[in-house]
Amino acid sequence: MIDQTYLEALKATAETALATAQACLKLIEQQQRDFDENKYVSLESAATALGDGISANMLKERCADGRFKHGVHFVNSSDGTRSNYLIMVRAARKYFETAPAKRPLAKR
Repeated sequence: MIDQTYLEALKATAETALATAQACLKLIEQQQRDFDENKYVSLESAATALGDGISANMLKERCADGRFKHGVHFVNSSDGTRSNYLIMVRAARKYFETAPAKRPLAKR
């Protein structure tokens, strides 16, 4: 027969292990988001990463009209016939977190 003290100690150990595993998972997820935000991704992927209120078309417009800076917010991976923008999510997020009055104006 297992005594009550042993069961309580076992339960406490399991709860500690679970809390540690959850904290590790949260850290891994944050590192993955940080990694994903520091590379160029498609308009659709960037819109998804940036969340509600941001669409692929909105990002494309900002690339085309000069509000996003080439090499900072985006690159154009096309051969020159049709634009194919790739977005740096980290830079785009910073742009949208900036007050609208302080954002660069469209050049066109």
